[in-house]
Amino acid sequence: MQIQVARNSRIGAQQGGFTLIELIVVIVILGVLAATALPKFAGLGADARLAKMNAARAAIVSASNMYHGRWLANGSPSAGATYDTDVTVNGNGYPDFAGMAKAVNTGDYAGSFATDGILIPDGGHTSCSLTYVPSSGTVTFAATSANC
Repeated sequence: MQIQVARNSRIGAQQGGFTLIELIVVIVILGVLAATALPKFAGLGADARLAKMNAARAAIVSASNMYHGRWLANGSPSAGATYDTDVTVNGNGYPDFAGMAKAVNTGDYAGSFATDGILIPDGGHTSCSLTYVPSSGTVTFAATSANC
């Protein structure tokens, strides 16, 4: 008794997979997509720093208004009034530099906020800044998407 083995003469032609041309086309398409998307993601760092500075500005303005309101509610005492045990206000009722540094958490920022009221997002972006003015409780904002 003899067993016949079925032979397929087209085994080489039936192998699956991609040709070299197809792989190159896919790589080129992925490269074009990456080159198109890269500029979109490159600008996100500046947007994040600007959002960080906007958040700091809002926190400082809110704290300034809150302590000024408390100062007014207490009958506008003289300069040096202290609130929350360590936040001192000036004669206009706004926190001084050291008081504002205690009222607002500025640990994630650079700059000498406690001594001169200047706050920057990090050491590499010094032109992106805000400045607290304790005489009026205002914030000068020099942060834009171009310089952050």
